[in-house]
Amino acid sequence: MSNPTPSEDPVTAQTDVSGEPEPVDLLGYLKRLAHHWLAGIITAVVVAAALFGAGLASGSDSVGSVWARTHVMVTMPAPTNEAQAQLLAASSDRLINSYLAVESSATLLADTAKILNDGTTTETLSNALSMYWGGGGQIIAFYALGTDQKQAEQRANAYAAAFVNDSGRLLPPVVSGAGRPTFTVVQPAFPSPANPSPTGAAGGTAGKLLKSPAVVAIAGIVVGLLAMATLEMRNSRRRQFS
Repeated sequence: MSNPTPSEDPVTAQTDVSGEPEPVDLLGYLKRLAHHWLAGIITAVVVAAALFGAGLASGSDSVGSVWARTHVMVTMPAPTNEAQAQLLAASSDRLINSYLAVESSATLLADTAKILNDGTTTETLSNALSMYWGGGGQIIAFYALGTDQKQAEQRANAYAAAFVNDSGRLLPPVVSGAGRPTFTVVQPAFPSPANPSPTGAAGGTAGKLLKSPAVVAIAGIVVGLLAMATLEMRNSRRRQFS
């Protein structure tokens, strides 16, 4: 009887087979995933409905996407001596920048809401209102977003009026002993492009997305697929240990 050839050696043959990578059965995985279709659909519907409902709930107090602006002129106090005049001239730009720092003041937003008296919340106003100063002058632009042009202009006018009214409480004196600056609304609000400042109000982007049926449907489908994959992973582990 002849000795077995290497190709007939069962140990060698077993080693060769075990060394091959196991193929990925994508079609089989998708078929197993489809077994959880009901859980996926229920999850997708619940998630989409919840997101869409949240978007509708925020619709009554919307920030909007229509822009308007008005302008407020800053008049520095008259200096009483040469030293004050030099100090005012040197610190003018810094002082106007300090005025911009109060654009989201809780007091300013609350007083703006009082002037509007239409139920708009300070949270909405904090996303709808902003200021801008381009430098080199004494005019501050007051920007506002609204759901339509009329609302945007009303918000801009109320914002500027509240700033003028609150300036004595919110803003410190420019120079000790030199009095306070005066603030004057130059013109009523008018239609405007968006605030050029990168930190200006951007509107309720999240709220707009939640009101889009396509967006909430896609989000629901994604979460539904994740739920199906999670169930299949759990079942796969059970099969391995059974």
